[in-house]
Amino acid sequence: MVNSFNTLVISTLIACSFTGCNAAEKKTGIVKSKDPVIARADVVSDATPGLTPIVLLAANRDLIVSWDTGKGDCQPGGTIPFARSSDFGRTWSRPYMTLKSDKPLTGFSASLYKLPDGNWTSGRLLLYVLETVWQEEPNQSKPNWLSLTASRKFDSYYSFSLDDGYTFTERKILSDPVTRNDFAQGNIVELPNGDLIWPWGYWGSEPLNGFKRSTDGGLNWSPAVRAWQDPPPGYKTPLAYNETAAAVCKDGTIVAVARVDGAPDNDKKFWQIKSNDNGKTWTTPRQIEIIGGSPAMYCTPKGQLWLAYRDGGVGPGLGLAVSDDNGETWRFLYHLKDPKGEHKKLYGHIRYTDEDRKKPWRPAEGTVGYPCFAKLSDTEVYVVYHAHNKAEMGKKFPEIPFYIAGNLLRIPE
Repeated sequence: MVNSFNTLVISTLIACSFTGCNAAEKKTGIVKSKDPVIARADVVSDATPGLTPIVLLAANRDLIVSWDTGKGDCQPGGTIPFARSSDFGRTWSRPYMTLKSDKPLTGFSASLYKLPDGNWTSGRLLLYVLETVWQEEPNQSKPNWLSLTASRKFDSYYSFSLDDGYTFTERKILSDPVTRNDFAQGNIVELPNGDLIWPWGYWGSEPLNGFKRSTDGGLNWSPAVRAWQDPPPGYKTPLAYNETAAAVCKDGTIVAVARVDGAPDNDKKFWQIKSNDNGKTWTTPRQIEIIGGSPAMYCTPKGQLWLAYRDGGVGPGLGLAVSDDNGETWRFLYHLKDPKGEHKKLYGHIRYTDEDRKKPWRPAEGTVGYPCFAKLSDTEVYVVYHAHNKAEMGKKFPEIPFYIAGNLLRIPE
């Protein structure tokens, strides 16, 4: 895998002469960007267990992060704390707000999203809440785990904050109250025409993965419309795309990437689609070079696409890959930095083999995951993710030994 990435980079350098690069830039609007570097690694929160963080930069320039203290998969018992940083992630407050559900057998998840800075939504934040109802108390070690997860019911709600995430309006239902099977599968994306799209869908025998759309700054949302052809060409049964990330390129192209589980030979290469008409139509899904799960995407002002993800191809770690051609090709850069230093010491020597890549879970693959980007400036981006830690978190929280880490990424001048 490492050799293939090196070959790709070398081939690109040989093929792209000075004149050719300028021609490509004129055609795509992409100016060749320097790759980002890790400027700093921070412990965001380790006072509680931490999974699946979400981060944003509020209108008052505070970074706000939330995370799940539970066991994952929206199991009952978890809470969602929210904390702030007034120095761009260097230090973090104690949680200023914690959300939870008191309903029986109900898992709870909450995410805060920044809406566009148009005249009608300046400073508006959207709070998404997902309540997951289980038929009985779940336990991953029991044989009925898969049937229980398949029988879950999902209820989605949303509300707004106009004071940088301190108070919220009364919540409204967002999902189908009859089928109760649909839910958000990624973060909200603003399009060049001002519309918002939101990765959304449901699983089952006839899965749907697509996008909800808002034409009024997030106040109202249409039903989800399919974007991913499923099954794709060459497959007889659906792949059930999930965990979708999307970003708008400098020229207005939308690139979306999705995780797939249960593909033949446990193939975890990401799938990708594109749209050139603000998400009205989409290309046929295709696999890309990058292998993993829990994707997050960001496009720099110069047009370089970033893809952060739980690595299932090179070795254990939170991978960062980039594309300089609107997602036509991708190259692996590096793994993000664990601020506690344990991950590199325990797992840094592992490189996945072809045999490893046929396993449902590669060695130590699940030790990190669920990155999320927040733009600080044209040259700085903050990314959070969850990380496993044996030495400290394993002693304090043996059932859920994960904490929230942050990296400051900087684009060199």
